[in-house]
Amino acid sequence: MANITPFKGVRYNLEKIKDMSKVIAPPYDVISKEEQGQLYKMSQYNIVHMLLGKDSSSDNENNNKYTRAGKYLNIWQQKKVLKQDEVPSIYINLQEFKLDGKIKKRIGFIALLKLEEFDKKDSSIYPHENTLTAPKEDRAKLIHAIEANLGPIFAIFEDHDRAIAGLIKNEMKSKPIVNIVDNHGVRNKFWKVSDKKIIDRLCGYMKDKKLFIADGHHRYEVGLAFSKFKKDPKYGYILTYFTDLLGDGLVVLPYHRLIGGLDKTALIALESSLKKNFIVKLLKSKKDIKSFLDKAALTEARLVIYTQKKITSLIFKDKKNLDVTIAKNLIIGPLQKIFIDFTKDLDYAIREVNMGNFSFAILVNAVKITEIRDVAFLGNRMPQKSTYFYPKVLTGLVINVF
Repeated sequence: MANITPFKGVRYNLEKIKDMSKVIAPPYDVISKEEQGQLYKMSQYNIVHMLLGKDSSSDNENNNKYTRAGKYLNIWQQKKVLKQDEVPSIYINLQEFKLDGKIKKRIGFIALLKLEEFDKKDSSIYPHENTLTAPKEDRAKLIHAIEANLGPIFAIFEDHDRAIAGLIKNEMKSKPIVNIVDNHGVRNKFWKVSDKKIIDRLCGYMKDKKLFIADGHHRYEVGLAFSKFKKDPKYGYILTYFTDLLGDGLVVLPYHRLIGGLDKTALIALESSLKKNFIVKLLKSKKDIKSFLDKAALTEARLVIYTQKKITSLIFKDKKNLDVTIAKNLIIGPLQKIFIDFTKDLDYAIREVNMGNFSFAILVNAVKITEIRDVAFLGNRMPQKSTYFYPKVLTGLVINVF
């Protein structure tokens, strides 16, 4: 069972922070160096100063980006820039955005989720991706320094009877306490719900739900390890954003692969190997890429290999695995001495290859949300960077300080 609870959130004091759009940020792992710099300049109180601090040449064990984050959190609370709510609450977040010319809305709520081990008989929380050591070490240093969850992980449930949706939408009739447009053009509206009866009903509805993690696998595992280290029940929860699989506005974007490090000989060998596993045809232009990918049947995987000289379409029939898994096993896996990057932006992928920064791009379709659910509930894992849930949940709307 999913065990959730309200909490006394720590939020920016709207009497001191007049424009919330200046102090929020995306999750740490999607912030580029360029955006990090932009966020730093937006406000001395932008959450990025704690979330993704800058290194300094004078850093040492006692003074570094993690210890500075802890100092910022303490000082900002002392200055009342950040204030803790007086009553345990849950928080509703509506995100409005445009995709392919259409306006979409995604509704979710933020509460604390009781941490539990994965892959147990009584587990109610399921991952869908494997994790890497380096990001976990980074987030572990941060949580030990600040003893807080600065932003929520992202979890998905299924609200078949629409009871949760009805409850939440009823609470959204009042004026939101925050209504801003973020740096990526997404409107975020935010409500606080403190009515104990409403909260109890919501917690009750969630008890029989299975959850799968959309974003935040590294932070979840770090939070679990941190709770074991602290040996205090209050550390046994993690700040979580919950949204409904069956609701409108849940979007997964394709995560294209950029492969570098291949010489001409290796590229020629790659072309030859593709013909062994795929139906291979050349596409005439970039304009044909999307229409080719869009025509994929349920039983086939469609991929596109983009190089500076040609655009190659690939069809894999009778697929038993996800498209990204097929790409990993049959294209990326056999290659040696390569480097990889990932992007949701098809035009960016093409531009990077054309500039010579990468040897080729593997352009893919988005993984279906039901495929992610099924992989998670079966206890399996997907390749790294298989999914890009959009839009990202903002960091800085509410903080959980232990």
